[in-house]
Amino acid sequence: MNPLSAQQPRNNRTSPSVIAVAVVQFLGSMPFLCISGYYLWETIWVSPHDFARFPMRTLIFLGLPFLFSLVAAASSIGLLRLRGWARTMTLCLATLPVSSCVLELILDQRPGVIEIVPVDKILLAILAPVSIWWWALFTRPSVRSQFRVE
Repeated sequence: MNPLSAQQPRNNRTSPSVIAVAVVQFLGSMPFLCISGYYLWETIWVSPHDFARFPMRTLIFLGLPFLFSLVAAASSIGLLRLRGWARTMTLCLATLPVSSCVLELILDQRPGVIEIVPVDKILLAILAPVSIWWWALFTRPSVRSQFRVE
């Protein structure tokens, strides 16, 4: 053990809870990666006149989900390899969607308008427990000590 290191010696085996998070993160990112990638490719290369008319709308609604799901897929692989950057990115990916749902609920208050399907509330109900689970898991000292800091 390195006398300068404050961490406990790490176990080279990935814990089952980290494997579960990596699998959920990878499987959750694949549909978004495939669907947004397909429509982004089609919009830019097959029908570029649509992209030229609304470039920012296309990049926001197709480009951002593609990039977030690409980062999620890469960080899920990094979690299986016990990389410190993957743990950090997973915590960021657990925080950003919940924060955006809360911000949307705060800013989008229209009196007298009844939503038939409250998408933001449904997403928040799904994403908040997952985010809390990931924060509780990845901030535990026993789990943090498994990851390599680069």
